[in-house]
Amino acid sequence: NLLVVAALLSGVGGGAFASSMSNISFYYPKSQQGYALGMNGGIGNLGVSISQLLAPIFMATSFGILPPVSPAGVLGWPSNAGWLWTPICFISALLAYFWMSNQPNHGEKSNLTSFFYFYWMEILGIAVSACGVIVLILTRDSDFIKTPAGAIGQKFLLVLLVCVLEHIVMYFVTPTKAKIRVKKQIVIFKRKHTYVMTWLYIMCFGSFIGYSGSFPKLITDLFGYVKGCELDGEFTIGGSQSACENDGGIWDDSRTNPNAPNVFAFAWLGAAVGSLIRPIGGTLSDKFGGAKVTMVAIIWCTAAAFAQGILVNRTRQLDRPEANFGWFVFIQLNLFLCTGTMNGSTFRTIGVLFPPEESGPVLGWSSAIASYGAFIIPAMFGIAIKAGAPEFTFYGLGGYYVTCAILNFWYYIRPGCEKPGV
Repeated sequence: NLLVVAALLSGVGGGAFASSMSNISFYYPKSQQGYALGMNGGIGNLGVSISQLLAPIFMATSFGILPPVSPAGVLGWPSNAGWLWTPICFISALLAYFWMSNQPNHGEKSNLTSFFYFYWMEILGIAVSACGVIVLILTRDSDFIKTPAGAIGQKFLLVLLVCVLEHIVMYFVTPTKAKIRVKKQIVIFKRKHTYVMTWLYIMCFGSFIGYSGSFPKLITDLFGYVKGCELDGEFTIGGSQSACENDGGIWDDSRTNPNAPNVFAFAWLGAAVGSLIRPIGGTLSDKFGGAKVTMVAIIWCTAAAFAQGILVNRTRQLDRPEANFGWFVFIQLNLFLCTGTMNGSTFRTIGVLFPPEESGPVLGWSSAIASYGAFIIPAMFGIAIKAGAPEFTFYGLGGYYVTCAILNFWYYIRPGCEKPGV
């Protein structure tokens, strides 16, 4: 229950991050949008990697004291993970309180009034999210959801439901002054390129944050177990199930792999690579154009996604899957490299594609929608792994990247396109 509450409150932080991306676009000219947005986003995204690197260390150590074993058999101090961010949040709150200011055209004259409006809208958002959680709980035992297609469809429908409901509530139930601003910003939904860029940014940030959440589990599920036969108390890796059972043995396809890689040693690498490359993607986009940088990265990312799917399929057939671990990490880091680059390049495109009064809301909207990738993509991998075919998630994402390449080329690169030079 505490983890659910923590996740809910971290979503509030995610909304603040989207807001910061929107605000920072006002401070820099269009020629520096890529650098500014890439630097802000890249530093913010590093939080994922920091958590994956340091949280296990915090949970496993406590000033040299030997770790206890909980009643559930867990070794260490899992609760210490919460202390990781406590000092960082405290320092950030102090810095924000004393040195951050509202935009001249944002907020109210009184901070108290602004806080009141903020928490009013935040509570509405939390209430809508709670509705989504309730629907998730009520539908989880239905026969349709128990099928792979139904389980994936449920995740997409939940996202659609929450998004639509949240915007309806925001339009009708927000404070009057805030509603005036919402109505002014709603013009972005009349712009075709809002949807094109949102589709592209889901590819970038949605994939980045989704891969960040899936990477550790994929390492565990693909390389953490081996299959083999236990006969006369001795376990032998490999062989066939029929031969094992004919000899009177017991077939086990989920035995812990003694040569499994250390998940915690590698889990943080992907998010770190994707975060650190984001400012570079933005800076390159300032020089060469966001759409061109995005196009190169899409092609690279598509090839990597299909290659990873093929590798995962072959790895599942090996008696000793750790033989392919090096290639798996290499290709996965390529995916992070591409998605991180596109995080910077697509935001630069948004920054120059729309006028300043619209680019901020589009940045906030697209980043908020893309953040659902943290929910959908790990869920897709979980469903695919349960069905015994995780490679199909990579194939599906690769197909999605192809649609993004077509849209990016058609609207922003081809001769005679609608918006050249973005």
